[in-house]
Amino acid sequence: MSTLNAMRKVRLTNLEHKAKQLRIEIENLSQVISINLDCSLKRPEDLPIDIVDNQFDELKSKWAELVSAQAEIKRLEEELR
Repeated sequence: MSTLNAMRKVRLTNLEHKAKQLRIEIENLSQVISINLDCSLKRPEDLPIDIVDNQFDELKSKWAELVSAQAEIKRLEEELR
């Protein structure tokens, strides 16, 4: 195996780990947002919209990171074939 391919495999492993971690973080944020928007727990006027707005921004950011990581993973997998 060439040094370049070894470096690609290390990068691929790191990206796969990052993607797994991002999926967990996205799932957790989604659950928190869902709870914060649950009208059976709070009246609509008492919903923490400002907090949920920030959480949703964080969710979008993590989602964009995940999409980017997935594209890089796909590219590296193709290069390693």
